Amino acid sequence: MNDRQHFYVPKSTGTLTDTLIAFGLAKVLGKFLEDANVSTTVTLQDSGGYYIVDTGTPIRDEWIEQARPFETIAFVTGRKFPVPADLPGIRTRDVDATWDRFKSFVARQQELRAEKVAGAELEQATADLRPPDDWTVVTYLGDYRMQAQGIHNELVERWLRSGEKHTPLNIRTLLALFADPLADQEAVAADWKAATKETDFADSVTASQLFNPHMGKGQNRSKANKLTMGNEKSFWMLEYLKAVGLWMACAPTATTNANLRKTYVLAPQSLELAYHQRVFARFRERLWNEGAVKQDIVAVLLYTEILLEQSIADDNLDIFDDGSIANVVKGMNVATYQLLSANSYTTMNLSFLGLPDWMPSIQTAVDAGEYIEILQEHRERIRAIDEATSEGYALLQLYRDFVSGNYIEAFFEFLADYSSYLISAIDKGNFFVRPFSETNLRRLFTMTEPKLSAILEDEGFRNIAYAIRMSTLVPLYVGRGKSRFDIRYGLGQELKRHAQYADEFAQALGDFMQNYNDETMRVHERTKGSARRKMITTQDIEAVVKLIDRFGSKTVCNLLVAFGYARDPRERSEDEAAMTGESEPAA
Repeated sequence: MNDRQHFYVPKSTGTLTDTLIAFGLAKVLGKFLEDANVSTTVTLQDSGGYYIVDTGTPIRDEWIEQARPFETIAFVTGRKFPVPADLPGIRTRDVDATWDRFKSFVARQQELRAEKVAGAELEQATADLRPPDDWTVVTYLGDYRMQAQGIHNELVERWLRSGEKHTPLNIRTLLALFADPLADQEAVAADWKAATKETDFADSVTASQLFNPHMGKGQNRSKANKLTMGNEKSFWMLEYLKAVGLWMACAPTATTNANLRKTYVLAPQSLELAYHQRVFARFRERLWNEGAVKQDIVAVLLYTEILLEQSIADDNLDIFDDGSIANVVKGMNVATYQLLSANSYTTMNLSFLGLPDWMPSIQTAVDAGEYIEILQEHRERIRAIDEATSEGYALLQLYRDFVSGNYIEAFFEFLADYSSYLISAIDKGNFFVRPFSETNLRRLFTMTEPKLSAILEDEGFRNIAYAIRMSTLVPLYVGRGKSRFDIRYGLGQELKRHAQYADEFAQALGDFMQNYNDETMRVHERTKGSARRKMITTQDIEAVVKLIDRFGSKTVCNLLVAFGYARDPRERSEDEAAMTGESEPAA
């Protein structure tokens, strides 16, 4: 009796290829058990040097012997890839029909938006036209420049044709390939070949760069103008699992500002297969093409947001095990392909993105809800940054360093530079570029760096952050002609320049506070008290000096700039009314 329920996928390449195999194996074994009428839960777990696929129940010999041919992925048809005449019942997905449906969906959305239809009403009106979540996988495989459709379809055919006589053998071979982390896969492949010799099934296929981006050749060419795959061969069953994994855990995109394709493959930590499928379907459905850097950021923010939303909807916060996002998913493997010729994309880069693992313990729906609010706000702010400009591109690179590695120093750098970008945008009337909210910044810093709470809760710190805001953001929103107070352009960058040394920073901050108080008094007298803003007190100054001594000038400066240029949303704040001399906020 076969009593195994744990199967081991070694991380032999250290790339997304290993992840594809793990997801593919989980899917195939799950479908096999489903067809055997076995109710179970299949899970994937990262155990360091390998992935564990847990079928939830030992696999019995009688289930294997009774197994019949089954499908897990579809044959991708197109003009050059018709359905095989001798496989009329094969499940198919048509590339051209998929594109037509997507184009009809987008056109209908545009028509309705022109008629001012939006939100839930728009979604409901276009629901019948919306393509399935995996439509990008169909078009990805169908892009002739990826040179993968033929290999993919060959694998689908081989699984079905060999299964007509050898489904039990195929299942046993899969189990043997991953029976333990050190299984001799070459020997297992040889055994399969020997067992099927009389039926003349080939045991190997050409490896596709979609499934094996690490196998690209040409990196060391004397002239770096070509990066190609050779004719590397691989045991067909391993390649089939990679193809299945592509459908299960791959989100392909095409960037909007370069001849690049980016493929995101989820890297699980401890994940139920069925739960993953629900979350990932929503993720692929909502992931749209962006610029090259922005796409990375949006992908990790959006996936984390959807994972949390699904956990609330399912009342399934237990998946986080009273811990963080990293208890469920580690991040995403990324393969970048560039169009170096008219006819082929080639692998240019392999990387890994961590997820925004900001909340150390997700225990309640309130925790998850607050986390989602932060993620949504960050996604909105990032999408408003213009990647086509050098300033916007640099900002996005800083933010990507922060979000993919939870590197707080990069976020401080980003916020300091974002202050200038924000002021410039508002000054030009680009109000779609918006400040971060104080509430969510405070939540984020409290989650990631609890020791900073002592700074954020200090009244002196908050009063000086208020003064920065009243000298920059608020008069800009009020408008030059209406505000009674000057706009201090470049204040955040000026403070940042002096933050390296405590004495210099204290001097720069002291100069600002003195000028701020002087202007506050002049305007108050000139308007007979109608235009006003709160003064900075000596107690505020003393409090911030103590914070500098305790936490360092750079940390205090970073937080002052972050909160000085942050603002909770209001239609019309009391601060703005005070700045203009109005007796009360406008309705």
